[in-house]
Amino acid sequence: MSIHIDQLLLSKKVLLLQGPMGVFFKKLSIWLNDQNIEMYKINFNGGDRFFFGNQAHVYDYADSIENFKTWLSEFIGLHQIEAIVCFGDCRPPHRVAKHVSSVLGIHFFAFEEGYIRPNYITFEQDGVNFYSNFAQKLSVNLKPKAIPVEPIQETNNSYWWMVCCAITYYAANLYYRKQYPKYRHHRNLSTAQESWSWIWSLVKRTQHYFTEPLPFKKLIRQYSKQYFVFALQVHNDSQILIHSELKSMEDYIECVVQNFAVNAERHHHLVLKHHPMDRGYRNYKKLIDELAQRYGVVGRLHYFCDIHLPTLLKHSLGMVAVNSTTVLQALYHHIPVKVLGYAMYNLPRLTNQYPLSKFWKNPGQVDDDYFHYFRSHLIHYSQLNGAYYGQSPWMEKAFKPKLINTETVSDLNQEKIHN
Repeated sequence: MSIHIDQLLLSKKVLLLQGPMGVFFKKLSIWLNDQNIEMYKINFNGGDRFFFGNQAHVYDYADSIENFKTWLSEFIGLHQIEAIVCFGDCRPPHRVAKHVSSVLGIHFFAFEEGYIRPNYITFEQDGVNFYSNFAQKLSVNLKPKAIPVEPIQETNNSYWWMVCCAITYYAANLYYRKQYPKYRHHRNLSTAQESWSWIWSLVKRTQHYFTEPLPFKKLIRQYSKQYFVFALQVHNDSQILIHSELKSMEDYIECVVQNFAVNAERHHHLVLKHHPMDRGYRNYKKLIDELAQRYGVVGRLHYFCDIHLPTLLKHSLGMVAVNSTTVLQALYHHIPVKVLGYAMYNLPRLTNQYPLSKFWKNPGQVDDDYFHYFRSHLIHYSQLNGAYYGQSPWMEKAFKPKLINTETVSDLNQEKIHN
């Protein structure tokens, strides 16, 4: 269970910024109040306002992002804020808040999607994903040991509740748009574009329910252990725009297909797995068909979206990813991985460290002992048993706040890995 919760509970006044779409931050604020913590909240748009409701110490920020640094610094000083909590550390106001918290010497915490899925969410201090401090605390011992992982409860995360929250969120943005005239979505899309994309995503998901199962079964039947998987990511997510080199999913697709065409065995295939959260925004079928023609791999490229990922992984030879957390799912199923972007888990004993051109013919094997060590300590360091669109069992746990020195956690305080 994330050690950073203990650090948060030492704060007497906590400021919440943007959370995931929906009521999760509302539930979090109630939980914080139950822990005798005084809660403050800043709304940046109508969706924030709608889902958080009317409570004491809730404020609207309607100015530009350029003025947020000064405004936030004054707000923190005026209200004697001791900690900031947000969802995702790469949104423009959250990047500002992270900088301000560092300058003022207060704590900065971020929620994120679970590194381990399902039934977990991420909660860390100072940063998440590639900005996480976790990899720096891993032991270099040749035989590190896993630690016991606490039993968890099913969280019943609901895709349909997430969709409902998203559509409501953008509708509220439109309704209250005059109150937040300078708000800009962190993915640079208008509210109308976001709303339509979520509706179209529903249509595509329904379509895939009928069209994908048969081709997927055929793929497994004909090419089991004869294909690699390329896990695509949301095109405008921070994992691509910030934590990667090429900054474009289209460029990564071409790079991987070209490399596969030149270096893979002629009888091997490549399955490109579309990210479900990008379903309503992008469709790469035309691009993939063009690349298949250009690089001479017609019939060897396969494109899916809503198929069963564990089944896809178990029958594969290996997986390529930019920096997707599906890497950890692949490793769990003993599937070797090549990482192309910036990721905290791209470590010598976890993922393939050779160039991509060599990966196709020599993917290697997963060091299961090291993976279980990594996974168990990652859960202890950063994971909470919960869901943003389901239940949050971690909130029901009895916490006894104690001072945590994140430099000496458990037996993660041995020598640090040198990059």
